[in-house]
Amino acid sequence: MVSRLYILIALSLFCLALVQSTVDARPSNRIVAVGDLHSDYSNTLAVLQMAKIIDSRGNWIAGQDTLIQTGDNVDRGSGTIAIFKLLQKLRKQAKNAGGALARAIRAVGQEVMNLHGDLRYVTKDEIASFGGPEARKAAWDMQTGWLGSFIYNSFNISHIQNGHTVFSHADMSVEWAKKGVEQMNIMAHQALSEKSFEEPIFKTYGPVWNRDLAKQTAGEEETCEIIDKIKRILGVNRLVSGHTAQSKTGKVLSLCNGGYIDIDVGITGYYGGHLAALEIIENSDGTQTVSAIYPTRKIVIS
Repeated sequence: MVSRLYILIALSLFCLALVQSTVDARPSNRIVAVGDLHSDYSNTLAVLQMAKIIDSRGNWIAGQDTLIQTGDNVDRGSGTIAIFKLLQKLRKQAKNAGGALARAIRAVGQEVMNLHGDLRYVTKDEIASFGGPEARKAAWDMQTGWLGSFIYNSFNISHIQNGHTVFSHADMSVEWAKKGVEQMNIMAHQALSEKSFEEPIFKTYGPVWNRDLAKQTAGEEETCEIIDKIKRILGVNRLVSGHTAQSKTGKVLSLCNGGYIDIDVGITGYYGGHLAALEIIENSDGTQTVSAIYPTRKIVIS
């Protein structure tokens, strides 16, 4: 009975800490968001340098800016270890630069598949980089593995930054938005802790896999109505997702007057090696200027 009480107390404290970390209490004046990296380390460095987040040595130079990365750092390439080691380092450096960042990464995508042992998109070179299948499996263990425990303790399903922008790996739906960001994150972490990978939050219409908004499945007009409804439910100005690769254009996708933005431009060489990042600048009048950053120019979205 006593041990059960301790477990309940520990779980309650964990959930409280999770809720407190879901919405940043300390806003920063510049937010940079980067989409799916898919184990392409060289292009990860390139896009972060382009966005003035890191220097040529891979060190944080962005002061109190906030970096948000929307998951899918794994699969399709061989640079998984290097990318996650970089993100671990940037987390520490960003915090030391002024504490504007609690974490340098926020959302999780195909990482869930790897925690589950679903390796359908993992390359042979990537497995070899870990030292073989068994060594890779050990690294991904959520309790004892350096990578699995880092993902479990550092990633959320969704995140609201500065009170106006909700980030998730894939698209949000009205049904999931009604649960709220905090509840979604609690549900996801509980499912992970119980190794319940068949939970709806990880399935096709959950915020880890849904593509309906990016593809305007319901049609252009109705999609904008859905986006507006989700924004009202969550109390935000815009939705930002990755997951649905814009590899044909290599450009950030903006729909419904900037109400929805897809930042998966195909950064990895597997999808064309396109470099782009999203930048949100906080203006003195309380508005935000949202721009897409490319190697040769910056384009204002809204």
